[in-house]
Amino acid sequence: MLRLPNSDHSNDTLAAKLMPSNGTADFVLGMQTCIKPSGASYLLLPSTAMSWRPRGRPRHAHEFESLSPVQFPTQATLATKFSMLASNKKSSDGRPRDRSKANTSYTAGGDGLSADGIARSAFEHQRMYYLMCQEDPEEPLDYVRYALRPAPWFKQTRLFSFTFNTWAADDRALDERKASPKVLDVGWTEFNPPTHSTDLDPFSTSHYIVEESKYLRNPEQKLSTLPNVSQTMPKATIGDLLKDLFAFPRDGGNNSPKILLVHDEVMTRCILHGFGVDTSRWKVGIKELLYCPDARGPQTRQPYSDSKREPYDRFTKRPRDRSLSPRRRTTTRDPRPRSPPATPTQPSVYLVDVREMCQTLRQTRSTRDTILSNSKIFNVKDTPLARDATDSVLYEDVDLGSYCAGKESRLLGYIWEEMAKGTAIDEQRAEREYFMREDSLAEAARSAFTGGDIDPNDIDPNDVAQSQHGARASKSRPVGMFDSDSEDDEY
Repeated sequence: MLRLPNSDHSNDTLAAKLMPSNGTADFVLGMQTCIKPSGASYLLLPSTAMSWRPRGRPRHAHEFESLSPVQFPTQATLATKFSMLASNKKSSDGRPRDRSKANTSYTAGGDGLSADGIARSAFEHQRMYYLMCQEDPEEPLDYVRYALRPAPWFKQTRLFSFTFNTWAADDRALDERKASPKVLDVGWTEFNPPTHSTDLDPFSTSHYIVEESKYLRNPEQKLSTLPNVSQTMPKATIGDLLKDLFAFPRDGGNNSPKILLVHDEVMTRCILHGFGVDTSRWKVGIKELLYCPDARGPQTRQPYSDSKREPYDRFTKRPRDRSLSPRRRTTTRDPRPRSPPATPTQPSVYLVDVREMCQTLRQTRSTRDTILSNSKIFNVKDTPLARDATDSVLYEDVDLGSYCAGKESRLLGYIWEEMAKGTAIDEQRAEREYFMREDSLAEAARSAFTGGDIDPNDIDPNDVAQSQHGARASKSRPVGMFDSDSEDDEY
């Protein structure tokens, strides 16, 4: 936590000094093992933003799992963030620990790399990918500031989503269902990535119904098809199509690697394995796409001091105490030729679990969420490839009573985009919860006046506060990010 070098240490004063008007600060998630890879979040401020020298040593970018921007619309919101990060760093065992409201739940398990640290930083990686795709050539992104070293094939990477539906009435043991799932249909969509002037755009959609399962139906759902797209094929034929789609370059596949958006990475691998697709060499997440270890690019691991040599400590034990003798003169030898730099290994697929992103953002681990229910939560609609008579995009509401892996593959991309184009994870959660409360209040106002046709805009929320008090008292479930039509009992 930064403090001002004067008597006024208030968060408001610090916010006013750092942000005299609307501004941004770098947001960091998931430190490496040397500090805190637990998922704890901090604000990094560039040295140019400070007119004083903060206490403690500056941090290197490589010490963090991710670096991404965050926006604070007002000084008050920035001051609130500072208050959430305030910590006395005391503990019962004498070892300091970050006990701030923002981070205490992540640091309680120690500073080692945790599942929270991986998931939260992976969320921020999606935001950085989206930002890199939207880079304006006239205003290039500062790659050094965010420690970015994109893989050489970054601009050739294609964006896909893959979805499936299984037989919900399958009552076999979980291990057996994973080993031999009963798949009803599969679908995938290729998207044109966003640019500085366009959003995510579906380029093509495929939908295949498994012939061996065409008589199986899910309870309370009907199969929906896409005109001129949906096809019924044997499982083996669909498997051949999938193997061609995801083949490695050296196996004769397309040379362009793919980012593959999925809903439940573990089950997706089981489904694809059942179709004969080898996923063992796939990468989980896109960290290595953004921070390629072998990519040639700007050096980001620079020290903050002018000298690259550590300061001399006279109390440090030297490796040897005897004085150094003068070196002997030797004949100059031809320098040994150095090995060429290692060539980065190009993977076939980077797997991105959109369901994991949803659960990490919402801080819930429901086992009953689906693509359709998450579409309701994020208020996304399907956009068929066909256009209307004026060549305008058509929007279709999500129907929870039907299933179609082709439609769901497009919806999955839109869910991903809703999160990837938003602000940092904790700020995004707060924003969504705020608007959810506002929507809940508006819905409560409408429900309180069911006796006549009343314009909700003419209703004073204070008029219904008293009538809603009893209902709120009896309903202790917290207001989250759920749409009222898709509320999950496990939240």
